[in-house]
Amino acid sequence: MLVPFRGRCGFRMYIPNKPAKYGIKVQVLSDAKTHYLVDAKIYAGSEIKVDGTKKPTLSNPTRVVLRLVEALVKGTKRNITGDNWYSSVEFVDELKKNSLAYMGTLRKNKKSVPP
Repeated sequence: MLVPFRGRCGFRMYIPNKPAKYGIKVQVLSDAKTHYLVDAKIYAGSEIKVDGTKKPTLSNPTRVVLRLVEALVKGTKRNITGDNWYSSVEFVDELKKNSLAYMGTLRKNKKSVPP
């Protein structure tokens, strides 16, 4: 979701197809039945390691959702639903390790999808 904000901020985003074009992007994990918020993280851009540690092996969307689903109890066999920005083969593999399922749309031209 995009929270409208036009002030000065280093991670303010511009998304032209939203009603409020400028704002702060918040990635939200919510319960589908009750519509209650489980967890939310502000998206401040991709993570950059400055302290000399190695580059993360997982993609940015995968790391974001894995941080969000930490609030869920592992092994509860819940279903995560997302859009095509989060969908990838590596992400589904990581969720399977925690006994979580995933349902969502997938882009045909993603490099991780075999022809």
